[in-house]
Amino acid sequence: MDREILAHFLQKRHDEAAPGRPGHQASPVLELIVEHLPEDPATVFSRFGEVLLQTRPAIALFGDYTRTGGSSHFLVDRWLSDPSARERYLVEVGVPVRHRPRCYRHVALGGLELYRHLLVCPVERQVLLVFMAVPGSASHAKLRALTAGSNEESSADRR
Repeated sequence: MDREILAHFLQKRHDEAAPGRPGHQASPVLELIVEHLPEDPATVFSRFGEVLLQTRPAIALFGDYTRTGGSSHFLVDRWLSDPSARERYLVEVGVPVRHRPRCYRHVALGGLELYRHLLVCPVERQVLLVFMAVPGSASHAKLRALTAGSNEESSADRR
């Protein structure tokens, strides 16, 4: 995650106590949108930074936040307590320029140029974060290779 998103959820967690609602789910509308983004890293967060839903590319890029228990569903908690989560962190490089991809560095992939999109659902107080690379670009190829590699690993785990 980039620093801006992490800081946002850290502030929200500090300002309000988490509701602790077991079985908290992504908004049906956001879930439908995510279903139509199978090739892009997309994550739905609660207002407190709890990861509610991830696409396979998001899991490959950042790790699986939905399968573990306790506070590790929360972006801030996991980032602070799990060194491997910090290793998968996207570090923004340089200053963002409007209408251009942002430059990121990832420990395994190196440099990436990605558009970062935030969609806020005010009714559910949830956020959809999507990273997209320009089709045919080097960043697009890196994300596809990472996702393909993670699909092969998960297939081997099931055997």
